[in-house]
Amino acid sequence: MAAEVEVEMEDTVSQLSSSSLKQSTILEKRDETEGRRMESFRKVMNKCLDKIMAAGSQEKFNSCFTSIRERNPLEFKSVVEQLMLQLRSNIEKEIDLMIKQEDLVYFFNELDSIVENSGKRGSQPAWRPSGNPKKDLCNHIMHVKLAYKAQITGMLEKLESENEKFTSDILKKREKLAETEAQLVEATKDLREARTLSLLLFLF
Repeated sequence: MAAEVEVEMEDTVSQLSSSSLKQSTILEKRDETEGRRMESFRKVMNKCLDKIMAAGSQEKFNSCFTSIRERNPLEFKSVVEQLMLQLRSNIEKEIDLMIKQEDLVYFFNELDSIVENSGKRGSQPAWRPSGNPKKDLCNHIMHVKLAYKAQITGMLEKLESENEKFTSDILKKREKLAETEAQLVEATKDLREARTLSLLLFLF
């Protein structure tokens, strides 16, 4: 019976191992140095793995498989140790596969770079509430009002520019009308002189 259990455990472990190895060959490894946050992530995962493996202690296996253990204690202990070692190895491979699939090294390094660059942009601390709601509200509204003022100023300048253009066009039209009026006056004067001359010639 113990031999059958050992064979079944070894088959299960072998299947898990082969499956993990097949999956690990799917992705190509990105050649990047792991940054500080990636190293912290691995430490956290290792601590979690230690806690998981602690749940599968030899004593717990002994309490669950008492009859099998009593038949062959040494062989049972060896099988359990091999099972736990293989289980840990498979979990570590799955973690590495997850890191490759999600490209966590790249993204954690990008996060390190963003945090580092954000600190170089300036020494001015981020805004924090002062505890006075009225003052904080004024500080917030001031930026909105300044932006609105800039928008209104731009609209006013645009209207003034259009008004200047319209004024210039009107002045040009007035000048043209004045010239036309002067030409009409001159033409009327010429007509009057011609009429007067015609009357004089008719009389004489």
